Amino acid sequence: MILSNLSGKFVLPGDFLGVIEEFMAGDGTYEENGRIFSAITGVILFDSVKRVISVVPVSLSKPPIPVSGDVAYGYVFDVNEDSAIIRMCYVEGKGRLSSEMTGFLRFPYVSLKVRFNSMFDVVRIGDIVRVKVLNSWLPFQVSTRGDSFGVIFARCSICLSPLVKRKGKLFCNNCKFYEPRKLASDYGVFKFEEGG
Repeated sequence: MILSNLSGKFVLPGDFLGVIEEFMAGDGTYEENGRIFSAITGVILFDSVKRVISVVPVSLSKPPIPVSGDVAYGYVFDVNEDSAIIRMCYVEGKGRLSSEMTGFLRFPYVSLKVRFNSMFDVVRIGDIVRVKVLNSWLPFQVSTRGDSFGVIFARCSICLSPLVKRKGKLFCNNCKFYEPRKLASDYGVFKFEEGG
């Protein structure tokens, strides 16, 4: 068994680590019939001087999952006449999601104050949005009702320049066109880094 391949390797309970002719069983391990196994979930630690193999425990914290009432951030993945698909990436107070989760924004949950003609006037593909999660199971339903919810960053549909808020709509300084969106009250406050 090559020692450089052992040290730092992630193991689960019951994983084979070596034989007693090579190592002595240390913390987090057990020996059975001359073979050494991991007793816990963790990473292998090898002491080359004492020839002891141990397993150091690691914490496997539960990845964050949105639940009803959470505030989530994501981007618009798809839009049709009466709904949009939001790929949620981050939940306030919980952190970054281990993988993107899909939220469905339906037209009745867009706004109570402003009337929009279609979902294309609410969001566009690529917009970054803040949404409220309405349920705790898949598929997640989300809402942009409320002043703090909606688009927080958007780009021009024509030239992809960042849009600025002007007269309650979004304006492209390059194309000189206005575009409608359901804006969060703090649109434009967030700064997003270009590239990596």
